[in-house]
Amino acid sequence: MEEAEFEAFMQRLDQLSARRKLMQTQLAERKRQLDENIAKQKKENEQRRRNGEDGRAWQVLQQRIDMGKTCEQDILCGIDKSPEAREVRSYISKFAGQMRDYVEDTDDPDNEAAQARIVLDEQLERLHDQEARFNATE
Repeated sequence: MEEAEFEAFMQRLDQLSARRKLMQTQLAERKRQLDENIAKQKKENEQRRRNGEDGRAWQVLQQRIDMGKTCEQDILCGIDKSPEAREVRSYISKFAGQMRDYVEDTDDPDNEAAQARIVLDEQLERLHDQEARFNATE
């Protein structure tokens, strides 16, 4: 390899390294923001449940969560067998079925959720392609 080619190669490598570091920094910042948003949303959900805004079942369950007698994971996974947990799981199951049907109805051009899912799937596919090309150049 000639010296000029080697220098060009090294410059390209430096550029890729700097780009990778920038992307890592941006991703770390985005993750921090997402973590903050998730924590904030969790606190809001807990307060809404304590206030009874999500129904009596969630209010009782949140009290039990606060006392350390159960946790959200146990409620959702079926480990908590209380009547309130069963009620919540029943509601979630019905709602999830309705949402699945709604999001999967891609034949309806007026179905915004389905159309948004199609766009998201396409964008994710492009992102994966770009990642593969980027990783191939490293």
